[in-house]
Amino acid sequence: MRKSGFTLMELMVYIAILGIVVIVAGQAFSNSTKMRVRTESMIKANATADDAGMLIQEDIALMGAKSAKESGDGKTSDVFFKSNLVYMDVDNGDSSSFRMNGDSLVLRRMSYDSLGRYRSIEEVAWFLQNKRLFRRCKTIDKDKSRLASAPASCPESDPPSVEILDNVELFKVIPAKPAVLNSDYNSAAAGVSPRLLPSTANVADHAFRLFPRIQGNDFFSVDRDPERGGSSVTLSNFESNYDVDAEKIGNTKKANQVFVVGGTGEIPLAAAWSDVCTKVNLEPNVEYEISFRIPFLNENMMRSFTPGMDHMTVGFRNMAGQMDADLPDFAFYPPIDAAANNKRSMRFSVNNSKKNLCLAFTFAFYSPMAQRGRIAISNLELNKVETSNFEFVDSYKPALADKANVKAFKIKLQVGRNGEKGDVALVVPTPSNGPKD
Repeated sequence: MRKSGFTLMELMVYIAILGIVVIVAGQAFSNSTKMRVRTESMIKANATADDAGMLIQEDIALMGAKSAKESGDGKTSDVFFKSNLVYMDVDNGDSSSFRMNGDSLVLRRMSYDSLGRYRSIEEVAWFLQNKRLFRRCKTIDKDKSRLASAPASCPESDPPSVEILDNVELFKVIPAKPAVLNSDYNSAAAGVSPRLLPSTANVADHAFRLFPRIQGNDFFSVDRDPERGGSSVTLSNFESNYDVDAEKIGNTKKANQVFVVGGTGEIPLAAAWSDVCTKVNLEPNVEYEISFRIPFLNENMMRSFTPGMDHMTVGFRNMAGQMDADLPDFAFYPPIDAAANNKRSMRFSVNNSKKNLCLAFTFAFYSPMAQRGRIAISNLELNKVETSNFEFVDSYKPALADKANVKAFKIKLQVGRNGEKGDVALVVPTPSNGPKD
């Protein structure tokens, strides 16, 4: 019987083919392993960055929190307690709740117990040092009835710096740049100043005058003191729709309407309100605020003002004296006593551009005492709202006067793990920063 087998050449070919298969398979396995390890490292880096980002976000979101239902120092539960310690340096003009220096952010906020009551004021710092991210917390005030001693994680003195992350490639905090800056108020460029009234020519001049509209049997003159205006103008001798003889409300519709004129310059006696009132232009998608004060006047018959019957509003009129359909008037009421808040403010925005509008106060009274009443208007302003719009600019560093108007922060964080990088970018609103929104 004939025997057969592999020749040496065939065996060598088989071995060579097998070697190639093993090399290819090994390379594929190696690449797969590297990809798996790299993917795991990327997932770990991103997860680590996300976890740290959530901690930072939680701290920053509470920046400037300053009020609680009660303080535990004898105040009743229906009285809100407010602490000015959340501000960085009010005495020197810094009413914000943060400060920044390079790769660091320090913020202040109020902390609460499980029932939402005041517990303490904390100062929290986040900073980068030698590619390591640290957090530090210090208690600067506390309610002794609820917090006998500050927690170890946020002591009252010598607070420890806790390392949160290592291998941090980037930690950057970018404050939002308000659409309106404090320096804009001092700009001489036309249309730049956010203050539309009482004067855009000289923003330091808060003087205004109120010019009456006199028209047929509908609008009548009203006494103004001083007639040439100033920082405060008192109105008196209003018309009334009350029929004294019949001792009831009459059928008339008499009203008083006065238009705002910037400054105290001379106005011809025969001038029309539409010629002398200060014209303003309103831009779409910009928030504006009308604000003024109504000081309480002693022995004032306006305390008999009846909401729902008597009419007291502020709003805009076009050159024909008509109200814009998109801009209804705002009603307001006089203070009832000296302790009442006398500031009135109204915010609004428009969807389309508005040109040549004048701000007017309108009064229609049905009380027999209206002619003996007086209303003072002071500190009148029409401004763009500083905090309603913002943008992020990497190089922006807020001036001291603008820090209180920063209402958001962008956080950029990059973490390295096994040669891979995880990134997180967060935008955190801070509505409580500063004394008001």
